[in-house]
Amino acid sequence: MKKKPIYAILSVLLLLVVLVVASGNFASRKNEQSTDMTESSFYSKDKKAGGAYAAFRMLPQLFLRNSVQVVTKPFARTFDKDNEIKFRNNVYILVADRLFTTEKDVDAMLDYVSRGNELFIAVNTPDPLLEKTLKFVTVESSNMQFKKTGVVQRYADETIPMDTSFRYPGMVSGSYFSGVDSNTTSILGYNYKNKPNFIRIAYSRGYVYLLLNPYTFTNYFLLHHDNVKALETQLSYLADGASNVYWDDFYNSQHSAQSGDFSEWQVLMRYASMRWAVWLTVVLLLLYVVFESKRRQRIIPDRPPVSNTSLEFVDAIGQLYYQQHNNYNLAHKMIVHFMEYIRSRYYLNTNVLNDDFIASLSRKSAVPEEDIRKLLHMVHQVQLEENISDEELKDFYNRIQQFYINTQ
Repeated sequence: MKKKPIYAILSVLLLLVVLVVASGNFASRKNEQSTDMTESSFYSKDKKAGGAYAAFRMLPQLFLRNSVQVVTKPFARTFDKDNEIKFRNNVYILVADRLFTTEKDVDAMLDYVSRGNELFIAVNTPDPLLEKTLKFVTVESSNMQFKKTGVVQRYADETIPMDTSFRYPGMVSGSYFSGVDSNTTSILGYNYKNKPNFIRIAYSRGYVYLLLNPYTFTNYFLLHHDNVKALETQLSYLADGASNVYWDDFYNSQHSAQSGDFSEWQVLMRYASMRWAVWLTVVLLLLYVVFESKRRQRIIPDRPPVSNTSLEFVDAIGQLYYQQHNNYNLAHKMIVHFMEYIRSRYYLNTNVLNDDFIASLSRKSAVPEEDIRKLLHMVHQVQLEENISDEELKDFYNRIQQFYINTQ
C-alpha cells in the first residue's frame, strides 16, 4: 500500500523526462529546418525563415496613422464585431499558403471592399469561391526554383514607368492568373515564368489586391540583399494614410476548409507549446485519477449520541441522602433538580405552578396533564410536610423518575 505513491511519483517523473526529450528533439528538428521554406507559416510573430515577423514589423513605417491590429478570427466574425472596419479607408492584409474561406467570409470581404476599403491577399492558392465571385482564373504550378539566383518576382505597372525585379535563393510561387476581367482588373506583377501573378480588382468603391506569391512576405526573402523594397513596392498601392490597418493571423493557420463554428481553440492549438501543455495536463489528470481514486482516509466511526446524565445524577444524590436516612433533604433536592430540569429543557418559568404551566409543560414534554398535575401535587405536599416516610419518598422518587423516562 505504501509503495503506490512512490510508483505514481516515478511514473510522473518518467513521463516528464520523455516529454522534455521529445520536445527537445522536436525543437532541434525545427531549428535544423529553420531555413526550410516548404513549411512557411506566414505568422506575424514567427522569426524563422518562413515567418512574416520582419514584414509585420515594417508595416507601421509604411502606414502613417495607426499601429497594425492583429486579427485572429474569421473575416465574417471580425466584420460583424468591429465597428471601425465597417467604415471606409481601411486596409486589410491577409498572407497564407492556401486560402480557405466560407460563403459568409466572402460576402463580408466584398461588403468591406464595397464601402471604400482595400483588401490585400497574398496566397499560393486562392479560395475557389472568391475566384468565382471576382471572375478570375488561376493556374497552379510548381513552387520550386531550380536556378539559385533567378528572378522570383517582378513588378510592372503600365500606368507608371516601373519595372523592378527581385531575386533570392529560396521558394518561389509558380501559380499565375490565366484569365481576368479586363474591365475591372489591372496587372501589377509577374512571377519567375513571366506570368501575371499580381493583380488589382476594382470592386464598387474599393480594391482587392491578389498576389500569388506569399513568399515575398517571409523573413528569408526580405532579409536577402535589398528585397525589402519588394514589400514596399507591392504595398505602395495601398493608402498610406489608412484609418486602420489589419493583419490577419487566422487564415495562415488554416490547412483545410472550415467546419462548424469558429473557436478560440483553433488559434491556441496551432502553437506547439500550447499543444504540449494541454496534452501534459490531460496525462497528469489521468494519472491522478488512477492513483488517487481509492480512498486513503480511514472511515470515521459514528459518534454515539450524548446520553442524558440527569438520571445518573439523581441516583447518585439519592443514594447519598438515603444512606443517611435524611428523607426531607433528599426530597427537596429532588424537587430543586426537577425544577431546574424543566427550566433548562423546556424554558418554562417554575415560579407559578398553575393550570397554564401544567398545559405548557404537557404540550412540550408530551406527558399527559393528569400525570403532571399529580406530580406537582406531590411536590406541593412534600414542601408542606416536615417528616417524610420511606414509603412517601419512594413513591415521590418513582413519580419523578417516570417523568424523566417519558421525556427522554
